[in-house]
Amino acid sequence: MTTETTTLDADIRDFVASVRKICESAPTADQWSPTVPCDDRNPLLRSRLTDAGWFDIAAEPHATEFLGAAGIELGRALAPVDLVDDLLGHGVALGASVVGDIDLARYRGAGDTVWLCGTEGAELVEVVAAEPVRYVDAQAISIITTASVAQEVLAAAAYDAWIAAMTGYVAGLTAGALELAGGHAQQRVAFGRPLTELDSVAKKIADCATASEGLKMAAERGPDAFVLRQAPVTAFRVMRVCHQILGGLGFTLEYPLQRYSRRVEALRVWTPAVITALGEARAAG
Repeated sequence: MTTETTTLDADIRDFVASVRKICESAPTADQWSPTVPCDDRNPLLRSRLTDAGWFDIAAEPHATEFLGAAGIELGRALAPVDLVDDLLGHGVALGASVVGDIDLARYRGAGDTVWLCGTEGAELVEVVAAEPVRYVDAQAISIITTASVAQEVLAAAAYDAWIAAMTGYVAGLTAGALELAGGHAQQRVAFGRPLTELDSVAKKIADCATASEGLKMAAERGPDAFVLRQAPVTAFRVMRVCHQILGGLGFTLEYPLQRYSRRVEALRVWTPAVITALGEARAAG
């Protein structure tokens, strides 16, 4: 291992530790309710991450390694997804060709610009009207009306930064959920012993741990679009097992597992369409 590699690894560890401490110092509250539109944006967390260089690092060498590793901490902390989307320079929205009849944006309102992602690529548009709607997760989802604006080329560095950070984010969601399920299994006693000592449960936890570690390793090594496309699928499978281990407790609003699983469910819908559309926009540029 060269001195340069050793220094880079140390810098990444320091950055990840800083992001972890920031997330702990400015936790994101659970804003979700099934009856009203919900928005989990966290101004204090955004401010502190900005000061730490989160939004500047995309233009730096080895940015994907920094953002992929640090993105794990954002996911584990259930930080707002707009902190990842903003690495693109604009928000993201799903077009009617993906959703059906309507355009949906997350974390964006009138006057904002978004990459409107459809089956034929991504177009930069301005949001002229936004109607907040109920959604499975607290991502400030709105039905939007848009207008055309001057087009920009999606920078490769911004796209790669988003891919890396989002892969890390999904890996962090998976790790956070597994930590909850594993902790519960250690404390829950069945047939006179902890659940972790039952072969069937132990095997499920081991399989999930393997999947979780694989996602984290991929995030830390400059992931590409293919890796991110698979990440929510893997995370969803882990969530199902975590809910099996926790039973009904995992579905209660008082227990945080439902926050992880709802976010994974939302990202499982959005991520493939955004990857494809933005990838085509970058290639066209």
